[in-house]
Amino acid sequence: MTFMLFIPIILTVLPALIYQVVMLFFNKKSTTSHYLWTFIMMIYVYLVFSVTGIGSIWEMISKGGLIATLQQANISLIPFQSDGIFTYVMNIIMLMPLGFLLPYIWKNFRNPIKVALTGLVFSMLIEFSQLPTNRLVDIDDLMINVLGAIFGFVVWKLIGRHFFNRKEEKRTVSLGNLEPVIYILLAWACNFLLYNWEWFV
Repeated sequence: MTFMLFIPIILTVLPALIYQVVMLFFNKKSTTSHYLWTFIMMIYVYLVFSVTGIGSIWEMISKGGLIATLQQANISLIPFQSDGIFTYVMNIIMLMPLGFLLPYIWKNFRNPIKVALTGLVFSMLIEFSQLPTNRLVDIDDLMINVLGAIFGFVVWKLIGRHFFNRKEEKRTVSLGNLEPVIYILLAWACNFLLYNWEWFV
């Protein structure tokens, strides 16, 4: 059972490593600093998956497929219906690291629109993955998560580029224009499509 705890971590981090190895065959490589920060971001992605309690396609299948899952899902499409300010604050805090790490590691993500769109994609993947679970799929989460990513970008803009700029040239050697988005998509796909806890029971 303890081994099960490591499966989601492996499914989150390993795709990034595979992508990096594949890029070597195309003569695209980065630096140790960039690889290190990439994996720090992937650990963050794993923690978000863990906290939000994403489900899997196997749970969706057990509920009778996508249509049946949608019929049973707890969905709120009316904005600003969440209970209490605490929910909003926690959703902002949860996505702030993403908004900070994107411009910190990738120069081409030093744009608030790109950061906001990446936050939106990340949040949409999480909300979709929560359909087969008993958790609320909420439009508020999408909006507030994007706001959190933007706040993280603002923090980087105000202090990150001034106080955390050591070894920037080595840290920001990218493996592609959409490198972080590819990492997030691969990590989500592997967790959503490949992780079935019943296999390990």
